[in-house]
Amino acid sequence: MNPLDVRRDLDALRALFGAIDTLLDLDPAVLSAVAPSVSGWSPEQHVAHVALANELVLRNLKSLAKGSGMLVVKGGEAHPRALELLAAGRLPRGEAEAPRMVRPPEKVERELLLQWLADGKRELASIDAAQLVASDMKIPHQILGPLDAPQWARFGAVHARHHLVIVLEVLRSIGVEKLPDLASLEAHTSSHR
Repeated sequence: MNPLDVRRDLDALRALFGAIDTLLDLDPAVLSAVAPSVSGWSPEQHVAHVALANELVLRNLKSLAKGSGMLVVKGGEAHPRALELLAAGRLPRGEAEAPRMVRPPEKVERELLLQWLADGKRELASIDAAQLVASDMKIPHQILGPLDAPQWARFGAVHARHHLVIVLEVLRSIGVEKLPDLASLEAHTSSHR
């Protein structure tokens, strides 16, 4: 099992934002294509989902760093399998449905997506990893249960990577031969495997 390391997980999240920037340089027609054999979402829908989910992850991290917020609860245990998944750094495919608030729109508006991503990068840059410590202050995740700050940081990195791997599979499936070099993505997330 891999111990949680907030700094490493936030660095991984930064690298994942960089990987998304690289992916967005691809032809918009390619990014909006769907490969039903791989996923019901297009690459840009996966990116939109990651941007929306990261907005919540980062908001939760800020609330937990402050020790207060509308969703902060004291105590509670995460689902046992959740801790195993976070430690392993992998999420299973096709077992969960995205909550409505982070489901991507049918047609992703490019400017709105870019704004969501810019907002996420700005929020991530404002987070002080030293304030994100394990504690009994938690925020419930819809499926995983109550998570503390280090667990939310890990979830953000693991979840984003999960969807970017699917994006690459979709792109390969539709015949994109020249994919962006995401070596930095692998370098920053390989410790989660």
